[in-house]
Amino acid sequence: MKKIATALTVLLALSLPLMAQEANKPAKKPAVPNTSTSPTEGRVGYVSDKKITVKAKGAEASTAFKVDAETKVTLNGQAKTVADLKKGWMAKVTPKSTDVETAGTIEITKAEAPAKKEPKPESNPSGSNE
Repeated sequence: MKKIATALTVLLALSLPLMAQEANKPAKKPAVPNTSTSPTEGRVGYVSDKKITVKAKGAEASTAFKVDAETKVTLNGQAKTVADLKKGWMAKVTPKSTDVETAGTIEITKAEAPAKKEPKPESNPSGSNE
C-alpha cells in the first residue's frame, strides 16, 4: 500500500508542471458563424464535409461557414472537393448570397514548391577531358 501511495505522489508531482502550463495558455475562442456578405480571407483552422473555419489575420476568433453540396472549391483555379482541403492553407471563402452562414465558394491559392536545383557539374581540375 505504501508503494502505491508513493507512486501516486510521484505522478502527481510530475504532472503539476504540465497542469500549470495548460492553465497559463489563453483559452481558444470558439469559431463564430459568418454574418457578413463579403468574403473572408485567412488560414483554414478546421475543415470537414459540413463545416470550414477560417481565421483572418488580426481576428480574435475564426469565422465558421457551413459547407453543402453546392459549395464550389478550387485549388489554384482547378475544381476540387472539400475533402482535398487541409488545415493551415490560406483560403478565401465567399458566402452564398442567399445564406451568409453557408460557403458559396472556397478558393485556395497555394504557391508551387520551388523546383529542386540541379547539381553543378563537377569541374575537371586538370583541364583535360579524358
